[in-house]
Amino acid sequence: MAVAILIAFAYVYSSPEVKIQQGAQCQLVGTQTCVAVLQDRQFSARLLQAAEVEEELYIELAYPSQYELQQSYIQGINMYMGQTALIKTTSRDDGEINLAQYMFFLGACSERNMRWQLVLLFVNPATLDEKRLFFNFQTHF
Repeated sequence: MAVAILIAFAYVYSSPEVKIQQGAQCQLVGTQTCVAVLQDRQFSARLLQAAEVEEELYIELAYPSQYELQQSYIQGINMYMGQTALIKTTSRDDGEINLAQYMFFLGACSERNMRWQLVLLFVNPATLDEKRLFFNFQTHF
């Protein structure tokens, strides 16, 4: 049994089909732009207003045009709050950079200081290259 598990493990990690996801973290502070660089590719996020719970909030993402946003959600770090979806409101592509705005809502909870994480997965459809990014921020009430 142990031999079979070792063989399966070796196969999965030696297979050229398996891609190791690369990721980067960045701290969003106020409305400042936070830039994450992965393999010479620049991805950035900026809250368009101070993050508050139970308010309509907007975030601006800028990323290389060859990538598509495949997955996006916000989750609580210091308390489980489920996953909050991002809803695209505008998008503009100048051939090199895609600039898009998304709307979202954050739920209120019993924690006075809540820490949040925006999780983004970008994929280049031509190469299947994946980039995973984590943008962290806080709310206070």
